[in-house]
Amino acid sequence: MFGGLTKTSSRIAIAAALGLTFGGYAMSTPAKAADLGGDCCADLEERVAELEATTVRKGNKKVSVTISGWVIKSLNVWDDGKFGNAFVADKSYDLGSRFAITGSATIAPGWSGGYNITVNTFGTGFGVAGTQIPSNQFDESGVSGLAPMIQTLYSYMYIKSDKYGTLNWGHLSPASDNPAVLADISGTVIESNAVFFEGASFALRPNGGTGLAPGTWANFLQCTGLAAGGAGIGADCWGAAQPAVRYDTPTFGGFRLETSYGTNTLTGPAFGVPSRSSDFWDIAAFYNKDWGNFKVSAAYAYTWIETAVATGNEGGLNQVGATVMHSPSGLGVYGLYQNEQSAGAPATDVWYAKPFIKRTWNPLGATVLYGEYGQYNDQFGNLVGVNVCAVGGILPGTGMCNAAGAAAVNVTGSEVERWGLGAVQEIDSAAMHVFARWQHQELDVGFVDLGTNTNVSQGFEDWDLFQVGGIIFF
Repeated sequence: MFGGLTKTSSRIAIAAALGLTFGGYAMSTPAKAADLGGDCCADLEERVAELEATTVRKGNKKVSVTISGWVIKSLNVWDDGKFGNAFVADKSYDLGSRFAITGSATIAPGWSGGYNITVNTFGTGFGVAGTQIPSNQFDESGVSGLAPMIQTLYSYMYIKSDKYGTLNWGHLSPASDNPAVLADISGTVIESNAVFFEGASFALRPNGGTGLAPGTWANFLQCTGLAAGGAGIGADCWGAAQPAVRYDTPTFGGFRLETSYGTNTLTGPAFGVPSRSSDFWDIAAFYNKDWGNFKVSAAYAYTWIETAVATGNEGGLNQVGATVMHSPSGLGVYGLYQNEQSAGAPATDVWYAKPFIKRTWNPLGATVLYGEYGQYNDQFGNLVGVNVCAVGGILPGTGMCNAAGAAAVNVTGSEVERWGLGAVQEIDSAAMHVFARWQHQELDVGFVDLGTNTNVSQGFEDWDLFQVGGIIFF
């Protein structure tokens, strides 16, 4: 069936067969353990064949198989200014629990081919989809989250040349997916980064209002290229896998480039249905190098989108991220800037900074202590030209919308601010992280009453999260 036994597998199978045979004799009749006479080994080849057929194999003779990934779980304690609760869950989307099956085969000296199949396997997700469960308009009784799921994240293959680079094609991570985020080398990028993985989907609680507003924090954390429910909430606005072709250059002097072209499956006449005008193109540059006692990691990416989700027009996105860390002291700082433009929506920008110290103070492994601050400006693309006091709008039932003359109120600007502190303990012997973090977010919105052409105001309660959890890598 396998075309004969390979040398390696035969040795393993024969050793296993002998172990079973001799072990059985040793346990049952010790006095006969040294008696190899007769036909005690006549069925050896049969045992070998049986083991060959039932052993999990690491690929075939030519193509390898590697399984890797991580499992992440956390306890999330939140407060929206009036009520709070606790919820145990995974993070969501590409930060949630996952596994990858990868492999490669040698084509010729310096040339190889391979594949990547990455699958999301998170349990209930608190992150992107976590929100309150209102028992009535004045209260919340708990938290809902993204239901447990198994979902393909990546599925692609590649041909690689050590000299000329790598050509990838399939459902993959485009060049501008994550580069600015992954320039963070503090060791805390999964635990916390510029993207609003937590808090965005929670409903707003207007000051002086009656209960929750129909809108959420995500209404003011919109990327115009992708819908908030898809990816890139606040930052990393092209942070989703797409069907595409991507080329990666080799590394020269610490630099390398990636560029990709594909179909934006989150745009078109119907959400999730690509149209003839749903192409995208992007390019990213990466730099990683040691400069004396300093480690430097930096990335820049540009994305062109033919049909942006929020506007239906062309869109452009610029992202840059960088870390500088002093190796002897472990002191470092990471920063990210993002700017997105699309006709029909306000230009948006994002600033994010994370100072940190990474030191090995105990035998378990490195400890990372960090702070973070983010500012997300004018990301209200889905509310452009929308009367927020109308039925289904953002603020019906509030004091602002009940004011005399406030027949139509539009958003004129917004700013979401986020602060945080955190600690990560690496456990080298078990390939684990344990972590604790606090996240605080505030919202400031500008409104105009179109009936009187005057500015009106409506404040919102702040939102807080305390999160503890762990990650184990495999």
